[in-house]
Amino acid sequence: MSCIRKAVKLTAIAVGIMIIGAALTASAAGHDSRADKHASGRYTQNRINETEKRSGSMKRLITVEEHFISPAINEKIKTIFEERAKKGLKVPPLAYGHIAPGSTELGAERVAHMDALGIDAQIVSYANKIPATLEPDVSVELCRAVNNEMAEKAAAYPGRFYLFAHLPLGDGKEAAKELERCVKELGFAGAMLSGHYHGLPYDDELYFPIFAKAQELDVPIYLHPSILEPSVAKTYYTGPWSDSASLMLAGFGIGWHYDVGMQVVRMMLAGVFDRLPDLKIMIGHWGEVVSFYMYRLDEIPQEHTGLKKNFSDYFKKNIYVNPSGMLYAEQFRYCLSTFGADHITWGEDYPYRRKENIRSFLEEFDLPDADKEKIAHGNIEKLLHIK
Repeated sequence: MSCIRKAVKLTAIAVGIMIIGAALTASAAGHDSRADKHASGRYTQNRINETEKRSGSMKRLITVEEHFISPAINEKIKTIFEERAKKGLKVPPLAYGHIAPGSTELGAERVAHMDALGIDAQIVSYANKIPATLEPDVSVELCRAVNNEMAEKAAAYPGRFYLFAHLPLGDGKEAAKELERCVKELGFAGAMLSGHYHGLPYDDELYFPIFAKAQELDVPIYLHPSILEPSVAKTYYTGPWSDSASLMLAGFGIGWHYDVGMQVVRMMLAGVFDRLPDLKIMIGHWGEVVSFYMYRLDEIPQEHTGLKKNFSDYFKKNIYVNPSGMLYAEQFRYCLSTFGADHITWGEDYPYRRKENIRSFLEEFDLPDADKEKIAHGNIEKLLHIK
């Protein structure tokens, strides 16, 4: 198969996954009814008026996994990839994809959504069609443009948006410099990494300058799911079922989440947290599967891992989790019992998920008011130095 045909195939895979993402967005907008029934009958979604939302115990709600896309940057990426495909060069699978309604807007529509659901502030990051995984000769400039645009738009709504930087992953030193610029000059609160550069996992030394700079600046790094490497998707998620089922299984069904979870485990096993003991990593979807196996991982003897601590110690000290709009009571209870309320934040995954009960679910949960306040806003205010 020629390079061009490979590129077309990868793009087709990405388009397929993001088309499925479009369906997921539509489902989320339609109340995610089946998922909510599994959470608990008490917590099914109901539209509640503004007075009812504000009558709960929580003083403030800040959601952490919310996304933005720039049409201008998208067009630049599209042009770059079309030119590369013509030359027979590889096109990464994140080149194209579905854009959820509302994701390109950082203004009135988004604020209206927040006001209707009782969300006081969002932590916004860049999503889909990302320039971060492109070669540094183009990604450094594009990431800088992304961050500048986000900062400019957020400035029009003081106190409503806090930002995670978008970084050029192919050059760790340039990425660290951009993180420092964003934090010190633009007032960003951290960074989100979504996808890998040429398939290299986050324990690779390429990324270490990013994590070291994050610790130095005392800001968190959020690890977000992305499309899997084609070889991984083929090995684990294809079979005697439909292509659409394979795409969803490798994506939001479970594949994305195992991938992020294993990135975290690899970082632990590679000694990243021993080298950077104060590094703070945020992950969504209730800990991306592997957090449910932290004690099983502890059974690997330290004389074999060479680590200073058990895996569960790193999870509880360095990792912060949130639901990413997955409002499932059983998983929430598990995270409370393992991570504790001090390491849980709250997230909707806007605009891909729109949860009318994003506030009421937490307000009505059987939990001390002090813990609700930590999860709703206190923990993220502390992590991001929000006053």
